[in-house]
Order: sequence, then structure tokens, then C-alpha cells
Amino acid sequence: MPVANNHFNNALASSIREVFSYISRFKGQLFILKIEDSLLDNPAFPVLVRDIAQLHSVGIKILIVPGTRNSIDRQLDAYGLQSVFQNGIRLTSQEALPLAEQASLGAAQRILSHLTANGINGIQGNWVQARSLGVINGVDYMQTGKIERIEKTIIEKLLQEGFIPILPPIGWNKLGHAYNISSTELATEFSRYLSVGKLFFIGEEGGIKTEGLVRGKFTKKLELSNHGLISALDISQATEILELNPQLPFAQRDYLENAIKACRAGVKRIHLVHGIWQGSILQEVFSSRGNGTMVYANDYLNLRTAIIEDIPDMLGIMQNYVERGLLLARSQEDIEEKLSDYVVYAVDNAIHGCGALHAFENHSYEIAAIAVDANYKDAGIGEAVVNFLIEKAKKLKAKKLFLLTTQASDWFYTLGFKDGSLEDLPKLKMEKYNQNRNSKIMVRGI
Repeated sequence: MPVANNHFNNALASSIREVFSYISRFKGQLFILKIEDSLLDNPAFPVLVRDIAQLHSVGIKILIVPGTRNSIDRQLDAYGLQSVFQNGIRLTSQEALPLAEQASLGAAQRILSHLTANGINGIQGNWVQARSLGVINGVDYMQTGKIERIEKTIIEKLLQEGFIPILPPIGWNKLGHAYNISSTELATEFSRYLSVGKLFFIGEEGGIKTEGLVRGKFTKKLELSNHGLISALDISQATEILELNPQLPFAQRDYLENAIKACRAGVKRIHLVHGIWQGSILQEVFSSRGNGTMVYANDYLNLRTAIIEDIPDMLGIMQNYVERGLLLARSQEDIEEKLSDYVVYAVDNAIHGCGALHAFENHSYEIAAIAVDANYKDAGIGEAVVNFLIEKAKKLKAKKLFLLTTQASDWFYTLGFKDGSLEDLPKLKMEKYNQNRNSKIMVRGI
């Protein structure tokens, strides 16, 4: 029971440390939230707004773009007007434009009301300049427009003063004529004008599913979230999914295309999350394993050589294994002495796993100190660390690879290791072998 309690406490402490780490990292950054209006009538929508208010309260700047497709559809239906789309874009007639404006401003006002109920100062404005899409391939898009410019200075001042700007997807030209514009495009366009830390598409999609997806070179192996959605995609993977899956639903295709654009404009993380799943946006922000799909531009999964600043986190992760008798205890000095042997698995600079490759005589190498944060034990991190060390051993022209384990032999079998004997150990390791611990010796070909 004490060991189980310690295991729980270690996992809890690790989660708390992770949250504090993310709060420190994201304080002062700007998050763009595109919120689908289909969520507004859901009884759980106030919970989402409360979570957004909590992000704002810890110093994260927020800007909201309301999705308005459902609101405009309802407004047009009420007046007996038909909604017509071309390539997913609404063709807005002169007659429909005032109704689209009314629906868009209404969706923004409802979000503003919820923010006010949480003590947050939201502000709605017309800071988007647009022009007509015109006629494309013979199709007249009428009063549907394209973003031409965003009033950056005004928005930055409002953000600095603690407001949450809400920008409905309506733009105006220099003569004051209004145009209906894409809310997804508007949310993405901010990345060209402002320094954006994260871009969120919040709706009922929740993420990209693997079911029915054609996969290629870059998408053969994908990490899944707890809800069975693709957890993370880099630009090359997102591009491959678009190329190989023309049947992808428009909403998912639209999000992926805009996520790629935002990445190329400098946004590091774009998240597609379900707005009503309990705490979904908080999990995406304060945990490296959220419940939605993330598209990223830089290295998300980063295995690298350990540095001295990593040692406290490494010791914290190892301690859980030491207490269960799975690892020998190591001190800070022990790790410092052979620091170049160690690698860490870092996500957003938070350490979630580690391991070491120690050199012995006759080109023999030992894999050691494999440990994974308790909260990420099912994420494939241990396997990634071991495989990375195997590849490192190959580059070092290793002739023999071995390890010692007390309880993880079945897992190491799956990674290509086989039972060995004392004679398989290099002389120096054989002389230090602890007969009382009686660790199992395992070997693997290179």
C-alpha cells in the first residue's frame, strides 16, 4: 500500500509540476480561439467559457473569432432564403448579407455575455478590412469577401489592457461596404499580423480520426489520444493526409489546410479540440497529451542529449522506479559524471522520459536508466528512448548491446532483446554484477 500511495503521489506531483511549467511558459502569449457557434446552445458551453476565463486569469492573452455558419443558416432559413456553397464557401447575396451580419454579430454578442458572467472584459469590434472575392472560375461570390488587412495596432492595445477582443467574421471595405468572410480564415490570418503562441479550432469535430484514412510514408504510425483521435501531426504528415484523403470531410480539410498555413506563418501549435469535452482546452494547454489533434511546425517529440538543467527532472522520474526496485538509485553526481551518456525525451521542454547508453571495453554498450514519467507510461516514450539508444549504438559501431533488468524482461523482448548470461557481460561490468540483486541479463544484436 505505501508503494501504491507513493506511485499516486509521484504522478500527482508530476502533473502539478507540469501545469506550473506551462503556466510560466505561456504567460503573456497570445492564443487565438475560433469557437464554432454550434456549441453556443450546448448546456456545457458555460464550462468552456469558464476554462477560457481561467486561461486569461493566469496571464494568457486571448482573442476570439466566433464561427457563424449555423447561425447564418438559421437566419436565412427564417426568411426563406437558401444557403448556397461553392467549394465550402458560402455565396452571400445582397439580400442575405444583412442577415449574415446580424447572425455573426449575434454569435459574438452571446460569447461576450458569457465572458462578462465570468468577470472578463470582452470587447467586440470591426477591425477587419476586406474586399470582394469576385468571380472565380465563372462563379460570382457576390458579397462574400476576402481579408485584406487587420487593424493590428488597435487589437494589440486592447490585449495589453486586459481585454479579450471578439471579432465576428465580417469585414468592411474602405467605403464601408460589408462582406461575409470565413471565420476559419480570419482566425488563421491573425498569425500574419500578430505573434501567436497557439491557434485553437474549437468545435464538435474534436480532432482527426484514423478510421478510413489512407496512410502513406509519413503517417504509417500515429499516436492516438484517449478518444481515439490522432494526437499530433507535423506539417508533412498533415499534408500527406490531405493529399491521400480527398474524401476527408470539409471541416477537417479546412482546419488542416489552415493549420498548415498558420504553421508556415510562425504559429508553433494549432489545436483542433472538442469544445464540450470536460476540460479539453485546459488539457491541450497544460498537458503535452491533450484530447484533440495538434498540428505543429517544430519538433514536438524531441529526443536529445541531456543537459545539466535536466537532472532534477530525470531524478524525479527515476525515483518512482527506484522505490519499486526497478532501477538502482543514482545521485546528481552520478549522472553529472556521465551526462553525455544520457538522453531525455522532452515535450515543449518538459522532460517525460530518459535513458542512457554506457560504453564498455571491446565496443560493448549498456542500455540503462530507462524511465518514463508515470503520467505518460502508455505513450510509447520508453520504446522511443530505447530505439533511439539502439540507433546511437549503431552509429558508434557497437559490437555488443546489453542491459540488466529485474522486472521488465517481457517488455524488452518486444524490442528485440534476448536472454543472456553472465558471460555476455564485458569484464568490467561482470566484476561489478550484484549477485544479491540477481538482475536478468539481456542482449541484442546490432
